[in-house]
This record gives sequence, C-alpha cells and structure tokens, in this order.
Amino acid sequence: MGMLLVADHALAVGERISDVRIMGNVRTGEDTVRSLAGIVIGDTLETDTLATVRERLNTVGLFADVNVWWESYGDGVRVNIAVKDKFPWAPVPTGSLSKNNRSFGLLFVHGNLFGRGKQMLIGGKIANVDSGVILAYRDPALFASWVYWEMKVIAQRLIIPEYSIYDLTPSSPWRQTTLDAYGIEPAVGIAWFRRVRTQVSWRLDKIVYQADKLQISPSADGNLAPPTDPDNQATTRGGLMGIGRAALAFDWRAREFAVMRGSALGGNLDFGSPAFGGDFRFWRASAFWEQGYRIFRRHNFIYSFGGTAGHNLPIWWDTVAGGPGLRGYLGQQFRGDTQLSGKAEYHFPLFSVGSLDIRALGFYDFSAIWFRSLPGGDPNAAGYLARPDGDFRTFNPMFQAQGFDAKRDVHNDVGGGIRFFLRSVAVPLVGFDVGYGLESHRVLYLLIVGA
Repeated sequence: MGMLLVADHALAVGERISDVRIMGNVRTGEDTVRSLAGIVIGDTLETDTLATVRERLNTVGLFADVNVWWESYGDGVRVNIAVKDKFPWAPVPTGSLSKNNRSFGLLFVHGNLFGRGKQMLIGGKIANVDSGVILAYRDPALFASWVYWEMKVIAQRLIIPEYSIYDLTPSSPWRQTTLDAYGIEPAVGIAWFRRVRTQVSWRLDKIVYQADKLQISPSADGNLAPPTDPDNQATTRGGLMGIGRAALAFDWRAREFAVMRGSALGGNLDFGSPAFGGDFRFWRASAFWEQGYRIFRRHNFIYSFGGTAGHNLPIWWDTVAGGPGLRGYLGQQFRGDTQLSGKAEYHFPLFSVGSLDIRALGFYDFSAIWFRSLPGGDPNAAGYLARPDGDFRTFNPMFQAQGFDAKRDVHNDVGGGIRFFLRSVAVPLVGFDVGYGLESHRVLYLLIVGA
C-alpha cells in the first residue's frame, strides 16, 4: 500500500495546483489557514509540497491535527487541507520551584484572536526574584504580509542576588538588591520567506532603586564585618533606560507535537543611550545556535550554544548563569558581562494517556561567565569599586573579580528529567529536572509549570 501511495503521489508531481480546499477550521479563518499554508492556485505541485504545508501548519501551534493530500481536479490537482483547531485561549498557570527561587503566576493566553492568528497575553506572577505583570500583543502577519509587529508593557519588582564567585555552594547571596521596573517595548519586523526574520525595537524602562541588603561586607583590615557606610556601598542608582535593538534570525526549525527538528541561528545587538531616551550608556551583543534531530520518529536530540558580551551593563542586564540554563547550580548564581554557554538534551517517550505524552530526558549544561572589566582605581571607604558615572554601580573585590579564569569561571552539570506534554493546548510543558553540578558536587532540582 505504501508503495502505491508513493507512486500515486509521483504521478501528480509537476501538475498545476488548480484548487486549494480548507476543511475542519472552526476557529481559524480560511484566509489565515491559506496564508499559513503558503500555497496558492497556480503553483506547481513538487515532491515536498504536501510535507512542507503540513510542517508549516504544525509549527505555528494553532492546530491539534493537520492532514494534507491531493486529488485530481479539473486540469490539475486539488490540495486538500484538513485541520483541527486547538482551543484558542486558556488561563495557564505558571510556576517554578528550586532551592533559591519560588514563583507562581497565571497567564491568560489567546493564540488566535479574531480567527486570524493574532496573539495576546495578559498575566502576572509572584516570585522571589522577579514578580510582575505583563500585557503583550503580537500580529504575526500585518495585513497578511511578511511584516509583523508586537507591543509589550511590563511592570516588575526585581530582587537581584549576587553570590561570591569563590564559593560554589553558597547558602545565601552576599548582597541582594531590590529594584522596581516599568517598561514599554514596541517592535516591528519582517519574516522574509518565512524563515529569515529581521526586527528592530525600542525599549524604555523606568528603574526605581529601592534598597540593597548585605549579608557581609569587608572591613578595613580585610575581615568580614557588618557594613558601616551605606552611602558608599549602594549597588546602583535608578533612572531611565532607553534601548535600541536590532535582531536577525534564521529559523529552519519545525515542530510536530513534542519533537523539534531543524536548526536556528540568530543574534541581537542592544544599545543603551540618551539617543533612545535613557540615562545610561552601555551595549550588549549576543548570538545563538540551536539544532534538533528527530530519531526513531519520536525521540529527539537537541543541542544549542551561544555567547554574549557587553560593556557597562546595569546590574539588571547582566548575563547570568544558574537555574534553568545551568540546572546543577542556584538561579543567577553566576553573573558577568561576558558568557559562553551550551547544552545538549536527549528526549524520549515513556508512555501516553490520550493526548498527554509523558517523556523523559537526559541533559548536559555548560557555562563560562566572567567580567571582562571592572571599575579601576582604589576601593572607596566601604571597600567597593564604583563606576564614576552612569549607573554608579559598585563591585566588591572580595566576591567579584576581573578577567577569565578557567578553574573559577567554567561550570558544568549533568542530569535528567521528565516532561508532561499536552497536545491540545498552546503551552504544553510541565517539567521536573534534577541536575548535578560537576564542580560543586551538589544535586539540585527544578520544577517548572507552564511557560
């Protein structure tokens, strides 16, 4: 039977597509399905046309099931597209639980506004480090074109921990800084040929410095003692942060339920400057690569790596490692202005119950993170190095250092986990991971619910 189907399909290759029929769409407009499928009457049926249409519709995440086939029609062939819509909106609980971070939130997500694939998100969360609320809207195809735009409005309370780089198993941070942030970020981009995206955005944040809490501070003789001069050890100052961003991404990934295959490559360049309405001058550049392979149809091997470099970064824009990206270490345990990172994961199915897939994975995480430059000069009266302008950020040389040291700044972990993947909703992930830090020799867990 399989050989007959292949031969039958081969007979249609090169035929003109004389009709495209959409079936089963209840919540998604027919014009939207046609636009997402990317074929029109007059195209030529190629060997990969049906597979490409199926891949595109599965990847957008709007449909629980997609079926595509052809039949003779008039002077050519008709392409039939049958879809089953996912439920377009739902209250989605989110949360995480780890040794130094607990959070709980609720998101109201609509992935198919007006039946045209427009997206809206309203939500909030309470957490140890980043409580807040968000309102976001995204139009992935303005007037059914390659142009897309989005808008985010965010309010957050940030509690930023800093840990000693010399202690791989800290019980608490040496300093903890509290900030409030209120921001808006409009963006516009073009999805060239569906796979290449260029985007520019402008972000404006109001940062309000609240307080810092020190566990320990260096005294004049180098021993540890309570801080005595709060004015000299304040972490930073608040102000306006205006950022211009340019981004480029090449995305050949395709997703079918829990399995991702293909590759993606991209990068961002961010400039903080008075030209964008801010008080601080800094820059940050980053790049990433991700590759997925489907193995034995339902197994998945994924690896990725990336790098980030910045200059004069505000503390809330540091590059950080630990937690979800380095699962054998505390969340935000390491920070710097420069980072190289990577991970490898092998996912495989355990069993399914209806539309619920239970899958397991093994993983390896890597990170090298450090400060390329710290303020020069002598420490102030409280023993801190301080930037002379901008955010006036302070650094403690007892717990932070300049330059790269492989023995100190490279961190690795291995571990395993489990995923619960529900195919009928837009946010399908519940996960539990256990990681072992190869340098710290400590086991940590991470529970994540929702996005």
